[in-house]
Amino acid sequence: MKGSIGAMDFLKKLTAPGLQVTGYGQGIVHFKCSKTLKSGATVDGVASLPGGVRCDLTVTVEQAMQGTYTAKVTGPPTSLTLLEKVFLPRGDSQKAQMYYKPNEDDMTRHARTYAMRSRDFHNFKGATAELSRAGALVMLTGPIQQNKEIAVQIDLDDNDLQPIGVEASVDWCTQRDEKTWIASLTFKPLSPETDTILNAFLEELKHRAPGSRPPQQ
Repeated sequence: MKGSIGAMDFLKKLTAPGLQVTGYGQGIVHFKCSKTLKSGATVDGVASLPGGVRCDLTVTVEQAMQGTYTAKVTGPPTSLTLLEKVFLPRGDSQKAQMYYKPNEDDMTRHARTYAMRSRDFHNFKGATAELSRAGALVMLTGPIQQNKEIAVQIDLDDNDLQPIGVEASVDWCTQRDEKTWIASLTFKPLSPETDTILNAFLEELKHRAPGSRPPQQ
């Protein structure tokens, strides 16, 4: 009997729909799925999160539009914790490791806070939660449209450096709480000069304590 239950569970996982998660906030998840899901349906799926993270996820579909879905997350608790860790970083948290790579081939991400400005941001300003040469997670005071092409300026905390300007696209934006949104930005190819400046700055960050400023020359 136990063997047949185990085989059924294995088959259920094997045929579970894949959910490519693009955003999460306040118990609501946004995802893409190659299978057709009906509004109101409860789905046990396998979720793929940014950074290559995978987990079981049970959702109740609320809206469906051309393979893109909005749903309420109902479990399991461990997956809820993963969603919050990936999509809802805390800007004031002290992390033991201030930089990391989600995957070996990814660029190093730095969990640091710097001012970021754009005419497309609510109130024209935001603050990074993570920064890399490939993009950033930015905390905003209002939403921004997914897939929007924007220009941003990043203020690095170095008196010898001018703010750097980059072009970026919005991968996703999700609400963290009543007053804060989190958006994921992917940078367009950087100019050689900007890439050199940002790479050198981020490499130097690895040797600086949180909140410290670069040594005076």
